[in-house]
Amino acid sequence: MKNVLAICLMLIFSACWRHKVSNVTVISLSYRQKDIQKEFDTLYNHQKNKHGAYKGIIEQALAVCHNDEDRADTATQDVFSSMYLNHHTGQYDCVTTTTFKFPNGSISATGVFNLKPGDTIAPDHDFPIIGGSAAFSNIYGTYTRKYQNGIYHVELRYFKLK
Repeated sequence: MKNVLAICLMLIFSACWRHKVSNVTVISLSYRQKDIQKEFDTLYNHQKNKHGAYKGIIEQALAVCHNDEDRADTATQDVFSSMYLNHHTGQYDCVTTTTFKFPNGSISATGVFNLKPGDTIAPDHDFPIIGGSAAFSNIYGTYTRKYQNGIYHVELRYFKLK
C-alpha cells in the first residue's frame, strides 16, 4: 500500500512539474545607467549617523528597458524603494516594488535586499512576481536582475494561471 501511495504522489508531482515547465514564458530585457531617469530621492530626517549613513531614503526611478534580441524599446521599469538603516547590521534594509510596463499590460514584483551605505547599485536579486495586468493577469513567477559590466540584465520568468 505504501508503494502505491508513493508512486501516485510521484506521478502527481511529475505531472505538475511538466505542466509548469511547458507553460513558462521568459522575457529578457536590459538597460544601462543612461537609460535610468531618476524621478526623486528623498532623505528622511536629513540626519547622518556617526558613520555618515542617512537614517532612511525613499527612492523612485524610471528606466527604459530594451528587448535583448532587437534592442527596441519594449518596456519601462518603475521602481519604488524604501530604505531604512538597520542599526544592528549597519546596512539599509530595502523593500522594493518594481513594475514593468509593456504596451499590452504590466508585471509587478516585490522583494527585499540589503545595501551598504555608500553603495549606489543594488545587489543582484530574485523577487517573486506578485501579479500583472491585462495580458499578464493571473501570472506568477520570478523577476531576476543582475548587474555586469555596466549593464543591468533582467529576466521575467512567469507562468500563467488558467
